[in-house]
Amino acid sequence: MRTIFALVAVFFSSVASATCYQVFSPANILLWQGTQPPVAINVLSADKAIEKRFPGGHLVIVDDPTIRCFAFDLAERDSGGPMVKPLPPE
Repeated sequence: MRTIFALVAVFFSSVASATCYQVFSPANILLWQGTQPPVAINVLSADKAIEKRFPGGHLVIVDDPTIRCFAFDLAERDSGGPMVKPLPPE
């Protein structure tokens, strides 16, 4: 019975992380991508927060469980950090 619950938990945890958040520049260059939103999006001023962090950028939310959403931060790369972050262990 524990095996069934573990399999169900794994299934639903992968479904829950199917949302991919992407921020593009005005020229449609991918600036940021991740499974967590780059700013708090549960507030009315989310667009202002995006504009402050990514001037001229726009947020795209992709809800597709078939895609892999690799963590990507072009701004961090420009500051000397890694451009593509390793995926957390599954």
